[in-house]
Formats: sequence, C-alpha cells, structure tokens
Amino acid sequence: MFCYKLHETQFGILIAICDSELEGKKLDNNGIEFFVNPRFYCDKTADKEILKVIMNSNDGNVIGNNIVNLLIKVGAISEGSVILIDGIKHAQFSIL
Repeated sequence: MFCYKLHETQFGILIAICDSELEGKKLDNNGIEFFVNPRFYCDKTADKEILKVIMNSNDGNVIGNNIVNLLIKVGAISEGSVILIDGIKHAQFSIL
C-alpha cells in the first residue's frame, strides 16, 4: 500500500508517494535527517492503481523500496535515478 498526495505547482501537478510503512519515519542520511512527512506524502492511499494517478501528474517525488521498484518495473524511472537514504530507495522524476 502507498500513501500519496497531489500538490499543485506552477508547472502542474507534483505527486508525492511513500510506502505506507514509512509514513512519519525519520531516516538518517549520513547524519542528515530525512523525515517522511505525512503532510507532504500522505493524503490518500492506493495500491497498484497508483500508476493511473501518476500518469495525470507532471512530476514526482517517491520514497520506499516498493514504490520505487514498481516504477522501475513499469519503466517510469530508471535505476540510475535512484538514491539510497538509510537503505531506502528515493527518486524524483518528471513526465514529459
């Protein structure tokens, strides 16, 4: 299950998605704290239907091994665009 929130920006819709179990967690990135903020990532929940929501977005910010692996599997992002934060995959993308 994934948490997501749509954000309207001057460039269109940004979707923020996290694996549900990461909501509210603090990750350590070499001494820099990364907070999976529910106010940014969590408004609604979805499962694989998240792909339909993503297609109506312009940009994305995703954190979680499950969501990142799903997006790699469907070709929405490449493995080269993924970074690790405390062992958790994170990526950002734009849909052109």
